[in-house]
Amino acid sequence: MSTRSKRPRIRLRVGIAAMFLGIMLPLTALMTTVLYRQNSHLAADLAQNAMDGATRDVVSGVRNLLVPMARVVDLSTAFGKAEGEKLRRVETLRPLIDTLEAFPDLYALFFGFAKDGAFYEVIRLPPPGGKGLLDRKPPPEAKFALRIIDTVEGEATDSWIYITRWGNVVGVERAPKVAYDPRTRPWYKSAAGTQGVATSGIHVFSSIGKPGLTLSQRLMTDDGALIGVFAADLLTDTLSRFLAERAVGTKGRIFILDEDDRLLGYPDAEQSLVRGDKGLEIARIDQIADRVVADAARLRKDLGSRFKAELGPERDTYLVSFSPFPDEFGKHWTIGVVAEEGEFIAPLRRASIIILIIGTAFLVLAGAGVAWASRLLTRPIETLIGEVRHIEALDFSSTAVVRSSVIEVHALAAAIERMKTAMRSFAAYVPKDLVRTIMASSGIPTIDGERRPLTILFTDLQGFTQTSEFMAPEDVAHRLSIYFEMMSAAIIGSRGTIDKFIGDAIMAFWNAPSLDEDHVANACRAVLACRVLSEELNRDLVANRFPPMPTRFGLHSGVAVVGNVGSNDRMQYTVLGAEVNLASRIEGLNKMFGTSMLVTGAVEKQVRDRFVFRPLGVVAPAGVTLPVPVFELVASLEEGSTLAATEEQMAACADWNRAMKLFFARDWSAACPAFRDYLAARGEDGPARFFLDLAERYAADPPDEAWDGVLHFEGK
Repeated sequence: MSTRSKRPRIRLRVGIAAMFLGIMLPLTALMTTVLYRQNSHLAADLAQNAMDGATRDVVSGVRNLLVPMARVVDLSTAFGKAEGEKLRRVETLRPLIDTLEAFPDLYALFFGFAKDGAFYEVIRLPPPGGKGLLDRKPPPEAKFALRIIDTVEGEATDSWIYITRWGNVVGVERAPKVAYDPRTRPWYKSAAGTQGVATSGIHVFSSIGKPGLTLSQRLMTDDGALIGVFAADLLTDTLSRFLAERAVGTKGRIFILDEDDRLLGYPDAEQSLVRGDKGLEIARIDQIADRVVADAARLRKDLGSRFKAELGPERDTYLVSFSPFPDEFGKHWTIGVVAEEGEFIAPLRRASIIILIIGTAFLVLAGAGVAWASRLLTRPIETLIGEVRHIEALDFSSTAVVRSSVIEVHALAAAIERMKTAMRSFAAYVPKDLVRTIMASSGIPTIDGERRPLTILFTDLQGFTQTSEFMAPEDVAHRLSIYFEMMSAAIIGSRGTIDKFIGDAIMAFWNAPSLDEDHVANACRAVLACRVLSEELNRDLVANRFPPMPTRFGLHSGVAVVGNVGSNDRMQYTVLGAEVNLASRIEGLNKMFGTSMLVTGAVEKQVRDRFVFRPLGVVAPAGVTLPVPVFELVASLEEGSTLAATEEQMAACADWNRAMKLFFARDWSAACPAFRDYLAARGEDGPARFFLDLAERYAADPPDEAWDGVLHFEGK
């Protein structure tokens, strides 16, 4: 091989573009790198500003939640002081209901009295399906619950009144005993010793199992005596929604911790609760499922309030910021913000892409002239290459037209079109799989063959020779063409290879030239499909007053020689051997049994669990030395197959097997009525008639003891 032939080959257009881009791409890459580094610093500043802004939003949001709530408590305290002793009436709860309706974030408003522990409360009921009060579900239509703990006629009572609106009571309950004293509760004690509004820590409301916080304020007489405490409950669901909406990026989280690193606020309120020894409790930061947040809180002790680290199970890089709440809240709470670094680099990447696009546009404009000129030359060549590839795949459906002013390209297009026409004709005479094998081979076909397991099919049209005697040759050819087209489609569709058409017969085989591990089953499927198509064709023929064309099939599987036979200048790809002769003889036995689809025992043995067969005994056809079992192919057992066996076919096979068992057991007297019953139940049947006649003959004149059950046939 010459040195010249070893040179690497590239496309013409690729070569031109490579020379141009070899100069421009390094310059563009250098410019992009410089700008990328500059934008990296901008991205870091952007991330920090976003996290600081999120922190400010949280502070503002919490303030917007707590300030109105504190105002409600303050106004309620003023209202209580004005009412005085009138507070111990049910009517005093009506303004509290109006307040709950005006402030949807509030869960409950209540007050407790210092003198005797009386307690009045208005609760916004949880949504349907939630936990009820007193461990029972409230009436479904109730919107509010009024709880009153007071002394009535000298007896302390704990009553629950369910209403839809003021004055519309839908349910009343009474606790069996009074177990609640507001004066012992943290919210009461905190407010009783504090001037102004007191804020509790986050805790779990036992009535609904959800976290929240309580704001409370004491009510004093003018001379400084404690009358009681007013309070309001706020569910942290509102805070969770607020934190979820303020997340920095799609993977960022904002959360709030108290002095003991308990999770006071989190985008998913359910994660802020854990099951403890005393029931539901506020989760510590190391108890939550979100490992990103847990890792950030753990690293805070070592890395400070601002750092960058790999967090979570996926070890993504996050930016972390911890900031204390302002002193005005009276609590030492902390706001935590985590944001994935990659989400801030994304704008940087977009900016780099824009720069790259601008540079690419410049390259495109600069090379447009060269590309346009090379395209004019290479486009028809590429079209011709596509045509050749279609021809290699034996796809002749392409109608591409090549027009070129270049003489050589025009001549090449004409030559390829002539080759396409020749190959189309060639593929019509030779199996396409064989053509593909020849085209894929680097050598020249030779006369040779190989032994290979094959499944061989012979078909024949019953009585076609006599029928065609009364038809014009053109009609015979037309009908045969339609018939062969339908049969060929079913055979090729099941991976079969058509060897030849012999008059009105077809010879086909499976597992060559392409290997097919399931060739026996594919052949059976093809025969069943051919039978369906033949029946459809015959119905059309009869409907148009033409004689039908019933088909007989013979199928056998065995090792045969397959390959090229003939001369060096005229070859045929075919199958040779005794197995071919046996398949032909099996097809001919259909005339003897009155069947249409016969297979040998070699076929039945390999696919007996996938198809239904009717045994017809062991036969010795003419020209065959060794007897072979023969079966009628009935239907498929494969799930989802359109050729699947019906219940009637399965029942018929069971009855047939019983009759055949009697026949081969030499019980002729019992076999005869069994076959008669089979015919009576299912109409005329060739095999049943055949074996009934044989059983009656044997009953009258039994064979000798040397009878082996083999059925000998002399004719083809």
